[in-house]
Amino acid sequence: MTTTSDFPTPSPGLIEDGPIGWRLKGMPADAAAQTLGEFSALGRGLFDAGFSWPQLVLRESALRHNAALMARYTAEHGMSLAPHLKTTTSPELAEYALREDAWGVTVATPYQARVFMAAGHRRILLANELVDRDFARQVVEWLAQDEAREFYCYVDSVAGVAVLAEALDGSPAARPLPVLIEIGHAGGRAGCRDLDTVAAVRDAVAAADGLALAGVSGYEGSVSHSRDEAGLAAVAEYLRSVRRAMELVLPQADPRLAEHVISAGGSFYFDVVAAELGGVTGERPVRLIARPGAYLTHDNGIYEARSPLDGGGTAVDPAQRLTPSIEVWAPVLSRPEPGLAILGAGRRDLNFDQGMPVPIEARDHAGRSARPAEGWTVTALNDQHAFVTVPPEAQLAPSDLVRLGISHPCTAHDRWLTAVIATDDDVVVSVARCYF
Repeated sequence: MTTTSDFPTPSPGLIEDGPIGWRLKGMPADAAAQTLGEFSALGRGLFDAGFSWPQLVLRESALRHNAALMARYTAEHGMSLAPHLKTTTSPELAEYALREDAWGVTVATPYQARVFMAAGHRRILLANELVDRDFARQVVEWLAQDEAREFYCYVDSVAGVAVLAEALDGSPAARPLPVLIEIGHAGGRAGCRDLDTVAAVRDAVAAADGLALAGVSGYEGSVSHSRDEAGLAAVAEYLRSVRRAMELVLPQADPRLAEHVISAGGSFYFDVVAAELGGVTGERPVRLIARPGAYLTHDNGIYEARSPLDGGGTAVDPAQRLTPSIEVWAPVLSRPEPGLAILGAGRRDLNFDQGMPVPIEARDHAGRSARPAEGWTVTALNDQHAFVTVPPEAQLAPSDLVRLGISHPCTAHDRWLTAVIATDDDVVVSVARCYF
């Protein structure tokens, strides 16, 4: 069982997993005895380091750009930033956000929380109901070890409050567990559906000795996936219900806490969150925490089209737009027909839940002779193969490499335990471990 002694006190860092061995897909065979840190320090070229293909690659320039852009945006709009790291579950990738003064990180499960606790993070928002009794006890022990640590989780029912109260009954910890009441909507997932339920949960938390009522939270991304007029109106109305819930909760929020919290903001509507939830005040400072998760890697699909800082917004200046950093390089296995190429990457390597991968360019096996993938389309994926229609005259042969953009990074990363981070001129500067 993991204990609080496994979680270091120092500022966030990396988790050392030991030698690469054979466990990590695509890593060079001659690096098996090295750690990821040792391999990263070599500064080898992406195409001459011995990687096997396919391989997921992140561009460092785009990661830095996206981290800085979102940091500026949230600061200018009065929000704190806690990126939802379920996207990558990678402490190393979290560092890009933290170096730009992100407030903390958001996670979805106790396991993900443990990853960032183990990496030395001090501020964690578990954007989900906590019903794991053992982990709840572990969290309050973790909080007691360092006054600088902060942890929030959700409750949305009197029964859920009772689970946590029972788990923490008799706990010797001096600090209570801060909880946020989740506000839901009809047809959504978790969350209180009306203000009467909010009031009942509020009163139950206030009566539980081991809990501290910290505020409210919600997720507007399940209200709509559209940025048309109707979609934006529905999201705004939902966020107004979150604000009304905060107004109901705030007078009874726990005075032992230095500040109280209102939170929302996935990757589609953080602009609407700023407009609808900004300016809430109380006897204690109120922190508005936004939780977009896809912005660091961004994509060539759903977020490119709908992010407020890309196609879904009004920014036309490239410096004010998020940049896709994520790509998968896949080898050509066969040209069985003039208009068809078969790539050695499939559903085990490429996600397809929000659209097929997008061919961007091709190179030879050594990364040379770049040519655009104009008129190429991924039409189908098998477990380990991609079907790509190409113009019959396309210069593409077995062992050539095709760079694929993807849509929806959340389901792309979970196919990879590592993400190779490379410069724009193809020098590998790091390999980030992703804990799935």
